[in-house]
Amino acid sequence: MTENEKQIMEEYKREEFVYDLANHFVKSMPESGIFAMAVDRWVDWLLKKSDEELEEMAPRRLKHVSKKTKAKRKKHKPEGF
Repeated sequence: MTENEKQIMEEYKREEFVYDLANHFVKSMPESGIFAMAVDRWVDWLLKKSDEELEEMAPRRLKHVSKKTKAKRKKHKPEGF
């Protein structure tokens, strides 16, 4: 077995171990924790998409946040006392 083959085998074993470990943790989590993790993964994935892609993916009942609404969110916040 070459060094490259050994390295590939070690990576495969590590990936399998990580998968087994993840399964162990997920099985011991409450359903609400699993849901929260799933939402977090979706958010990470969706944040990489452009606005156009997001709007194309979104169901009709969800609307894109208008620029006017975004501007309201960026109000000046007071500092200190």
